[in-house]
Amino acid sequence: MDITSPQDVVPSFRFGHALIKQLWSTMGLDAFFLANCGKRNATAVGQALFYLVAHRCADPCSIHASALEQNSYAGILSLGIDVLYDVLDVLSQQKEAIISHLADFFEKKTSRSGPEAYYDVTTYAFESTRWGELRMFGFSKDHKNNEVQVVMGLLLDNNGIPITYELFPGNTMDQCTLTRSVEKLKSLYRLEKITVVADRGLNSGSNLEYLCKGGHDFVISYTLKRSPDSFKELVWNDEGWQDSVDLATGEITSRSKIVEQILEVKVPIDQDEESAEKKKRGRPRKYTIEKIPVKIHLTWSAKRANKDRSDRERVLEKLKKRLDKPYQLKAAVKRGCNQFLQMELDTEDWKLDEAKIEQAARYDGYYAVITNNLNLSTDEVSKIYGGLWKIEESFRILKTDLRARPVFVWNDEHIKGHFAMCFIALCILRYAQYLLEQSMGKSVSAAQIMEAIQDPLALVQGEYPNNIVTPTQVSQTYLDLASILKLTPLKTNMTLTKFRSCTKLDLTINLK
Repeated sequence: MDITSPQDVVPSFRFGHALIKQLWSTMGLDAFFLANCGKRNATAVGQALFYLVAHRCADPCSIHASALEQNSYAGILSLGIDVLYDVLDVLSQQKEAIISHLADFFEKKTSRSGPEAYYDVTTYAFESTRWGELRMFGFSKDHKNNEVQVVMGLLLDNNGIPITYELFPGNTMDQCTLTRSVEKLKSLYRLEKITVVADRGLNSGSNLEYLCKGGHDFVISYTLKRSPDSFKELVWNDEGWQDSVDLATGEITSRSKIVEQILEVKVPIDQDEESAEKKKRGRPRKYTIEKIPVKIHLTWSAKRANKDRSDRERVLEKLKKRLDKPYQLKAAVKRGCNQFLQMELDTEDWKLDEAKIEQAARYDGYYAVITNNLNLSTDEVSKIYGGLWKIEESFRILKTDLRARPVFVWNDEHIKGHFAMCFIALCILRYAQYLLEQSMGKSVSAAQIMEAIQDPLALVQGEYPNNIVTPTQVSQTYLDLASILKLTPLKTNMTLTKFRSCTKLDLTINLK
């Protein structure tokens, strides 16, 4: 038969979202939203919620673009764009209930270790200068300083699965976000004690005092370059180091050392205390000094030293090539780059600062982590802190894979709903990774899982209702997850009934 019109081409429909549908049901999200939509059209809103999250996991884009693609997804009943936008309001209103529901599920179905939580903060910029409740100008981690933004604080568990998140106005400093998130975590799990793991950006006096006074532990990186000279002397002192030696070569491969210190942190005085101070003579104090007993776990490894040296040499090589182009160097200096340059901005006689290079080399291979839990060993601290990369990866997934930047929504409630949708999508992807790791020992990236959802197509031949369905573009990741989720194995050629049995997707919705 000749193809003379688009209608003569064999139709095809995406069906990778069968994985999301099964996860959606397993996680109890279908029943949850049906009970919590609070609308007379709760069924339609529930369907819209599933579709938008599934689309976000497969091919993230705007609500409008998602609405145009409904007919290409197997088993999806097309809904009006007004219903799809209503979803964002529902998600905004139900945010706390959603987090509580997912927390309860993951506590029961995964090896979640409640006391440990990894925390970090990032920013999401809008392509706009129009400000609102959340949209404010602030320090941008993506260097988009000419755009309004929103700040997100995210907590992950030991498996890398999200626990909860908080949104803050775009001008909120990182250090001001931790306490609210920890309070949320305590209420979710009724915990008396939490171990908060974070990078040095959260290492403020107020945060550390809050954690200690609340009976919690912290494990936070410690910056050697900015530490007091007295502490640096302890680092360079050879006493107290425990060495690991390569028996074949006799070379030291790693070293560790524990230093006990009293950490003095500056804590802002609250308003009541400040007013009391003003009654006294002299300038009122703005801070008090709190003393916290801590252990600083120092480590050095030859592998990390080689990497640090290689990274620095790569930077220096780029600088050497640009020394004869002062206009490029001046522009870079304004951005805080070129730490190894010695220069006068009014001249073009610039050269590498050998003293700074030599000073930086002293720190090659060293790393320090500080904790107020004095019973932890260096191996335990390193293992706990080592999990922090998962939260950095989660932010990358949100920003890059799930395209969470809310550039297509402006209403504050829609912004909140948008992030709730992205949070659910991240939970689903992370849970899928967890299942693959636990069941099959496979480490699969979020991008691979998204491809497994986006790529599969069902080719439909014949006349309705006697069609033959042929699946194509099915990846091994899809097959693995389908097996774990107990979906019936696909066949090379299937009836509509058999396809529905294998995927839980009803193609008759698309074909009628």
